[in-house]
Amino acid sequence: MPSFKCADIGMKCGFETSAATEEELMKKITAHAASVHNIQTVSPELAQKIKNAIKVEPMTR
Repeated sequence: MPSFKCADIGMKCGFETSAATEEELMKKITAHAASVHNIQTVSPELAQKIKNAIKVEPMTR
């Protein structure tokens, strides 16, 4: 299950999230970036930084 923390890209923010897919995770991240960090458009550089920071852990049953 992919997860992300704002702190992992150098932000002073306690936001952490996870989702079933990377696509769902990116939706959560971009919504958070817009509402909390006032980032309306994620640049390709920022998107790559975010993708590099995503951790993928196997789902447990």
